Amino acid sequence: MHLVLGLSSLNTKKKKPKITKKRMEQLKEEHRLYNKKMKQTNNRRDMMSFDDYVKRQFGQIKYKPRKNTGTYQPTGMTITRTTDLPSRTIDVKDLQHACTKPNDDYKREISSQYVIGQAYNKSGLQVLTKKETQDPETGKRR
Repeated sequence: MHLVLGLSSLNTKKKKPKITKKRMEQLKEEHRLYNKKMKQTNNRRDMMSFDDYVKRQFGQIKYKPRKNTGTYQPTGMTITRTTDLPSRTIDVKDLQHACTKPNDDYKREISSQYVIGQAYNKSGLQVLTKKETQDPETGKRR
C-alpha cells in the first residue's frame, strides 16, 4: 500500500521554508501594498508587522478577522413619534407663476441685430453685425 505524500509517519518534522533574497524582496513589496490597502480602507487594526506578515504567508499564523466589539449605548435619548405633522400654507400668488416660462423677448430683439456666418478661411462660425454682412471689404462670408 502506498503512503500519501505528507501523511506518512516517517517524516514528522516540518521543514522551514527557505526564503531567497528575491522572495524576500517580493514579500517586502507585498507587505507594503497590504498595509497600504488596509490604511486606505480604514482597517488600521488589520495592519501588521513584517514578521507577522511572513508568518501568515507561510501558514504559521491563521488570520482571523476581528469583529466589531463596540458596546456603545447612547444615553439620554428620547424618541417621540407623532402623526400630527405641521403643514405649510400655500398662497395662490405663488402658484400663478410656478410653471410659466420667463419672458425672454429682449433676447430675440438683440439677437435679430446679428447674423451668424462662417469666418473667412476658417471652419468656425462667427457673429457678424448687419453692417459687416453687407460690407464686401471685410472678407467675411455671409
